[in-house]
Amino acid sequence: MMRRGFFYVVLVTMTLVSVFPFIFSIFMSFRPADQAFAPGILPDPATAQNYADVVLTTPLFLRWVLNSVVIAVVSVVLVMALALMGGFAFARIPFWGRNALLMMMLGSMMIPGQVLWIPNYATLAKIGWVNSWWGLVPGFTGTLTSGIFLVSQFMKGLPIELEEAALLDGLGRFGTFRHIILPLTGPVAASLVITSFMASWNSFAWPVIVLNSPELFTLPIGLNFFKGVYETRWTLIMAASMFNTVPVLAVFVAFQRYFIKGVATSGMKD
Repeated sequence: MMRRGFFYVVLVTMTLVSVFPFIFSIFMSFRPADQAFAPGILPDPATAQNYADVVLTTPLFLRWVLNSVVIAVVSVVLVMALALMGGFAFARIPFWGRNALLMMMLGSMMIPGQVLWIPNYATLAKIGWVNSWWGLVPGFTGTLTSGIFLVSQFMKGLPIELEEAALLDGLGRFGTFRHIILPLTGPVAASLVITSFMASWNSFAWPVIVLNSPELFTLPIGLNFFKGVYETRWTLIMAASMFNTVPVLAVFVAFQRYFIKGVATSGMKD
């Protein structure tokens, strides 16, 4: 009993420590600018003027939000499509060099992403994708390799008899994948949605390297414009950061049940 109580105390403490910065950011976003660091946590008086200033005084802010939404959706769709098909191929289709190719892909995950910035940028410059949304694709599909591995391990746990029955009924490889396998991949698909969305939505370094035009900036880059040279309105930054934080929380809350199930059922299989 004492051990369980200590365990819950530790969990509650860690939760409070993790959640406090977010709660503090919310309260500060409702503070008047001249009371940003006033004593206490609750804003007194509370005002939504910071949110109005973010939208009204920054003409490109809503454009940055829209850019982030479009790029995140495209990245999620690309990662899901390629990871589901790639994972199915590694799990169910025997071909020469399959294990070696999978090991090479997993080994590439050990290479820091910063090492690839220069060669990727040089490649984009040659094909004319610098300062365009197409140039963001190499940086936003970094979760593809781990996604393929996760899907392949998940599919190895599915009964092979389902595919054999579909084959006897006349379904081909693609038909089996579409009608039999895809409906069963809800948990692992939710994991891909969360990880790929967070990777693309929060990415900062690669968009800074690729994009030059303010009209193409994503929201994480746009938040940097609220920092002044001589003065920084922290209440304004906190209000703007809520536009960047809330969508991530919403996606995670919507898919968390499937995410946990997907990770739990995607352990190492033979």
